Amino acid sequence: MGESNCLCLSRGASDEDETYLKSVVLHHYIFGYELPDTIILLTQSGNCIILATKKKCDFLENAVGNAPPGSPVLDLTLLVRSKEDNNAKNYSRLLEEIENARDKSDNDDKIKVGIFQKEWDKNAEGKNPLVKGWQKSLEVSDIIERVDVASGVGLVMSVKDEQELDLMKKSSVLSNKLLKHGVITRLEEIIDKEINITHDDLSAEIESMIEDPSKIKLKVPKEHVQSCYYPIVQSGGEYDIRVSAQSTDKTLKYDIITLSFGSRYQFYCSNISRSFLVDAPKEVSDTYEKLLDVQDACIAAMVPGNPLKSVYAAAVKKLKSDGREDLVEKLPKTLGFSIGMDFREAALLISSKNSAIIRSGQVYNLSIGFSNIPLSDNCKTSMNKKSDIKELSTYALVVADMISVTANSSEILTKHAKALSNISYAINDNEVMSDAEENGDLNNSNNDAALARKLAMQPDDRKEHRSSARIATTFASAQEARDGAAEREKRQIALMDRRNEERVRELARAKSRKNGDDEDAEKAEELVTYKRTRDYPDNVLPNQVKVDMANKCVILPIGGNPVPFHISTIKNVVLPDPDTATYLRINFYTAGMAIGKDASINMAKLVEKYAPYASFIREMTFRSLDSHNLTQAFRMISELRKRERQKEAQEQEEANLVKQDKLVRTKNERVPRLSDLTMRPVFGNRKTQGNVEAHTNGLRFISSRGEVVDITYANIKHAIFQPCEQEIMVLIHFHLKNPIMVGKKRQKNIQFFTEVIDASQAVDAGRRSMYDPDEMDDEQRERQLKKKLNEAFREFCRKVESVAKKNGFTLEFDIPYRDLGFRGNPHKEMVFITPTLNCLVNLTETPFFVVELSEVDHVHFERVTFASKAFDVVLINKDFSKQPWRVDMIPNEDKDSIQDWLTDMEISYTEGPMNLNWKQIMATVNGDDRFYMNTEEDEVTEKEAGWSFLRMYGNDDESEEDSVHEDSDYPEEEPISSSEEEEALSEEFDSDDEETDFDPDEDLDEQGMDWDDMEKEAAADDRRKSRKTDENIDSDNKGKRSGSVRSGGQKRRRR
Repeated sequence: MGESNCLCLSRGASDEDETYLKSVVLHHYIFGYELPDTIILLTQSGNCIILATKKKCDFLENAVGNAPPGSPVLDLTLLVRSKEDNNAKNYSRLLEEIENARDKSDNDDKIKVGIFQKEWDKNAEGKNPLVKGWQKSLEVSDIIERVDVASGVGLVMSVKDEQELDLMKKSSVLSNKLLKHGVITRLEEIIDKEINITHDDLSAEIESMIEDPSKIKLKVPKEHVQSCYYPIVQSGGEYDIRVSAQSTDKTLKYDIITLSFGSRYQFYCSNISRSFLVDAPKEVSDTYEKLLDVQDACIAAMVPGNPLKSVYAAAVKKLKSDGREDLVEKLPKTLGFSIGMDFREAALLISSKNSAIIRSGQVYNLSIGFSNIPLSDNCKTSMNKKSDIKELSTYALVVADMISVTANSSEILTKHAKALSNISYAINDNEVMSDAEENGDLNNSNNDAALARKLAMQPDDRKEHRSSARIATTFASAQEARDGAAEREKRQIALMDRRNEERVRELARAKSRKNGDDEDAEKAEELVTYKRTRDYPDNVLPNQVKVDMANKCVILPIGGNPVPFHISTIKNVVLPDPDTATYLRINFYTAGMAIGKDASINMAKLVEKYAPYASFIREMTFRSLDSHNLTQAFRMISELRKRERQKEAQEQEEANLVKQDKLVRTKNERVPRLSDLTMRPVFGNRKTQGNVEAHTNGLRFISSRGEVVDITYANIKHAIFQPCEQEIMVLIHFHLKNPIMVGKKRQKNIQFFTEVIDASQAVDAGRRSMYDPDEMDDEQRERQLKKKLNEAFREFCRKVESVAKKNGFTLEFDIPYRDLGFRGNPHKEMVFITPTLNCLVNLTETPFFVVELSEVDHVHFERVTFASKAFDVVLINKDFSKQPWRVDMIPNEDKDSIQDWLTDMEISYTEGPMNLNWKQIMATVNGDDRFYMNTEEDEVTEKEAGWSFLRMYGNDDESEEDSVHEDSDYPEEEPISSSEEEEALSEEFDSDDEETDFDPDEDLDEQGMDWDDMEKEAAADDRRKSRKTDENIDSDNKGKRSGSVRSGGQKRRRR
């Protein structure tokens, strides 16, 4: 501050073109507003005197005498501008305060007043009477020395507190989102649709987005946002990478596009620059990647305590060490600057000579660029002839980001992706091979596609041989299928023998580990209500039923003594309809009777434990003339039983849960995130949407309603990424090692997906032409959306794998093999089932079907016959206590491919003609300790080992013997020679050609009557019934009544 005794801020008239004057910045910092025509005097003793108009003094009146605790400003004095004496009295008051600010220990006769020299000179040229008069008063004073403190003020304000850092982050995020959702989207639209637009027009569009973020659906108040400067867009070979550059009115070229803009959020500035490469050659791409390497080296050097020139030196050192000395001279003179409320602090430029020290809390705009880079002729000749880059002789590249300096390192605040794959565009790839086609060089191996098109257009001159060729092909494929089945069968026999040996060893190891664990698990927990009688509630009466909800018991009077019964011992409670008295019957769990499903597991163990020697109370009935007490007891017992059952159900759900490590959230770096996802399973039977983030040791899903699901990397057994190809959604699926709680249920499969098209979308029943433009547009949009979502999910998976690897976890995403998939029914509907590297899955429909191949012991094919068109597959679990998985109604065409895949995965399988009772089979197998051995317990008698007993025909040696016995049951037939067969066929065809007297309608004569005959017969039958009815009535009724009945019968006959 130049050892100044006080600071004088003289602000003249407001000027929109001078938004970053030091006085304006300080006004915004102190007041939150700009106060033009104002003089502010700040002294070291804490006095602040403000000379302004009456309106401004009224605005600041509330601050007088209300300095907050700890504020360096102890006293605030307001002086109202006076036109009567041209502020002479006010100037005298200010000069008096300056004299009082003299440091008495200082031997210097003059008082040093800090000013901003640049603004002082400008005010002296202006016409503002208030400021101009005050400056003259200071100039004529002999005891006052003016000192320029602009650099000192800038250095002090460069270090931000927590609130300022938060505003700087928000400003950087604003610029980041404007680039991502507005600028890049518009730029891609221009490139894709080849829109003709000038640099200046695009800059105007970008500025309108900054001034009104709602245009890109950002909910930021317009009054809080401003543009730091007019955005800069450059292309076509004319580049200037300084922030003072201007956009030209020339048309945007699709070559190398540089773009820079800055936004202010609540007066705090941020700036971002990017370069976009369109059809860029490898030489340009390599230079851009070197630019990113230089930026990383500079960021690494930006630590507290280093001078700013060390950052510039790090950039030069990186280029020289990588052998790119030619780029050193292409660097700009400055690589950035300190930024805050002041856009560019001149005292804190990142240059090769600035010795200013980097401090924690500062924020810099690091701008790395190369300018005037020559583009070689060899590079141009290898490019597409339509590329605009061929017109360039030199080019420039620039990348600028906001960097926050923390205590130990630096953090990038503008985190939009800038890797080569994110900023590169290719628009002329489809025409790369045009030169080869024009030259007719189709025999070259590099032009296989063109050669294929040429051959496809040639006429087919082999039609006369088509039939024989097809027969030969069919025979060859059938022979190949038979050979493949035989080879597969041999491999299966050897595989099953090897698997049996392995399973014997696995079960032996598992049995040795399991010894001793079962005894502890079977122990029952004793029920305790009260440890002593004095613990009973105070309001217990000797002849009254009392329910203690806190201790989960019912106190019943027995012989005038209150006896507590734990709620778990009560089987049910009945309150019959009251008569003259009210009855309450309580039934208890007892030995010798069915326990029932409602009994807790612990209660069942207790009954089993005490059944041999204990006496049980079966039921107790209580009677009372007053229904109030028993009715209340009935309600409370029922409620307590309900609570206890719900608690036990929840405990059973959480019994085998393994506690996950607490999620460690990533800080100080960008977190990979996927937005607008739907999670399955859902919370509370409602659709659950939200975002998923990848942190240090796991993933976190946060729904729009605030529900959180954490999945640690260590608990993920299989991660699957299924792109949208023929499905309606793109998804990532996690199959966990240990289940987690989602809501109130245990879940082992968690999925996040986004629908490409609405599953309930209506389909137009009307026929539409394949050339319908609306139909084609819809299909094109759907393809583009699929591609975009697939790439977004794929990139997220890569980032998650990278984050997991960086933190010492192993996580890889599998992708289902669609070409090995098949249709089947694992639950209640037909779905498409696909294998992955480790699983067999269907993830599109719910409930999910996920079978780990490592848990499959054997696969059995059911209903494999020549008559059936489909078969079933049973996948047997290695844990025999669990029922196998089933997939029904698989088409026969998929059997060979499934069996080939199982053989490749070294999973044994068998076939059978019928469905088996697997519940009974698994119970039998689970109790057989020698299931995988080929001998009985005497170790002499041979038996089939493992799942061999499921074979349809047994092993090869047995099948031959069986076939002999089967054939002996039928008489042998002599083989028919080929000549006899041909003669029989010729006779058959000859007989078809002979004329016969056969009438094709002859067999239909006695088949039945037509409708006319049936109606005649029915009418005759009605007449017979009517006559019988009339005769019966005539015999029983006489006279008048019988006549009326007969007339009615006659009417019926006529009808």
